[in-house]
Amino acid sequence: MLSENFIQLINIQTITLIANLSLIPVFRRCLLPVVLMLFSVNALAAKSFTYEVTGLGSSLQENVTLYLESLPAINVGEIDQYRQDIRIAVEKALMALGYYRPTIELRHSKKPSQLLTVHVNPGEPVRIRQVQITLEGGARDDPAFQQLLRQTPVKVGAVLNDGDYEALKTQLNDLTLTRGYFDAQFSTHEVKVYPEQHAADIVLAMNSGRRFAFGPVIYAHSVTAATQKLLGTMINFTRGEPYRSEKVSQLNVDFSATSYFRSIDVRPLRGRAQGDEVPIFVDVIPKTHWDIEAGIGFSSDEGPRLSMSVDNYWLGPKGHTFSSDIKISRPITELSGRYRIPYGNPLLEYYSLDGGYQGISNLDTNSHLISASVNRWKKRRNNWNQNFFVRMDAENFTQGLQSDSTILLIPGMAFDRRTITGSPTNPESGSFYSIKLEGSAKALLANANFARLSGRAKWLSSFYGRHRFIGRVEQGALWVDDIANVPPSMRFFTGGDQTVRGYDFDSISPRDSSGQLVGGRYLTAASIEYAYEFYPNWQIALFVDSGTVTDDYSNNTVGWKTGAGPGLRWVTPLGPLKLDFAFAVSEPGSPVRVHFSIGPDI
Repeated sequence: MLSENFIQLINIQTITLIANLSLIPVFRRCLLPVVLMLFSVNALAAKSFTYEVTGLGSSLQENVTLYLESLPAINVGEIDQYRQDIRIAVEKALMALGYYRPTIELRHSKKPSQLLTVHVNPGEPVRIRQVQITLEGGARDDPAFQQLLRQTPVKVGAVLNDGDYEALKTQLNDLTLTRGYFDAQFSTHEVKVYPEQHAADIVLAMNSGRRFAFGPVIYAHSVTAATQKLLGTMINFTRGEPYRSEKVSQLNVDFSATSYFRSIDVRPLRGRAQGDEVPIFVDVIPKTHWDIEAGIGFSSDEGPRLSMSVDNYWLGPKGHTFSSDIKISRPITELSGRYRIPYGNPLLEYYSLDGGYQGISNLDTNSHLISASVNRWKKRRNNWNQNFFVRMDAENFTQGLQSDSTILLIPGMAFDRRTITGSPTNPESGSFYSIKLEGSAKALLANANFARLSGRAKWLSSFYGRHRFIGRVEQGALWVDDIANVPPSMRFFTGGDQTVRGYDFDSISPRDSSGQLVGGRYLTAASIEYAYEFYPNWQIALFVDSGTVTDDYSNNTVGWKTGAGPGLRWVTPLGPLKLDFAFAVSEPGSPVRVHFSIGPDI
């Protein structure tokens, strides 16, 4: 093997030889092969070793490989001077996982010359012989600490693992901060290892001190009294309650969710603790501008769609907000606005004054609806949200052969509940339920007494990582003497991307004597879908949808309409982008319709 000094000498001589080659053609012909050979030797010596680790299980082999890869590049000619460094790296990797007396053999293969085989016999592991963990102070009787110690893998008989031990220390330290033990510190933390006995003793002692409680809320000087009153409705703790950092974190999240503020600072003032109480500092800077957003979209129900929103989230320190939306597509034009007035926590309790216009020109429906409503919202975390409302609808319409106009005063109530696990736009599992009851009477200017009930339920379940099931059911009922006495917005239609795929948007309903759609009294629809993730963020799907709209289930002139087929899903930050090929199997020839949509499954 050429030495490094000899290789450096060769490099110097080759420079001189190359310079002389241009002067002596004879030498050039004779020495050119020599020069090429010398460069080949130099290139071979510059090659770095790759390691092949043998004799170990997967976890040990992975750790040894990581340690070896952290070494500087070792050229083939440097193996002798780095053998000890390689052995030390292997020993450290094994010691971290409890193996203190390994046998290590380095084998340098001639072909390929840059391969170094590291064969290891790890020997018998060091096991934990004694564990002495002592908690003093308030943490001694705190159930959260007891649960942590029950779950830790640092137990008598376990193989010593540096990572598990350090993780336990970190978890104990984090838990003290999370639960308000701000004076906590370790008085003892040591691991005694006896390699010859294959044993280790662990001693860990912590004095947590007292547990602090929530103190008063201290607002920054710039926060006005009216804003302090508004924020006070969102405070999720009471003074004297044991401190928990997750409540402070949740308060930050809640303040942000209002969209009121462009800057939020919520934190404990540990240096200003009085007795057992730590004050909570709050500083917010409101947004003072209008937000304007514009966008374009597409779905097979509506085709291309233009949208724009204009919002102001801070109309004074009492938390009033204004939002508006414009959506324009081929069949539907919508303009809506909402003014919100909190009467409690602005995220959960507020009144809203809503108004808008909706124009529909789809199939046999031509409708112009102007509505205004007063709503009282009360939302509950992980529970049913409720809305009690009174709405005024003025609708001018042509539905099939009927042309009319109506003005209705409609009181009602609506409830919904959504629970998910995982990402809000692509949850792993969840459910959604909604129900709405509304109606009117002749005494409230209606052409007839009527009541309308509609409900929807949807479930999502994932299993074995790649498989998903989605189920959906819908039911609606309209009680009225003559369906012609209510406008199209109160009647039921179905079909399209979100209901029965394979059919046009709102194309399923009873028809009049001319064969035009008129809407129906009752709606029933159901769907089941299976999806499989064949590549990260890509899924294939199979689905079956079925539904009907009728005036009489016993004499259903519409019949049950069923669509089925395959689909493709691409998971985006906005939710899955869905491409479905739906065959209308209830129709002659089972015609296919392509559906395109985007949004969360729940």
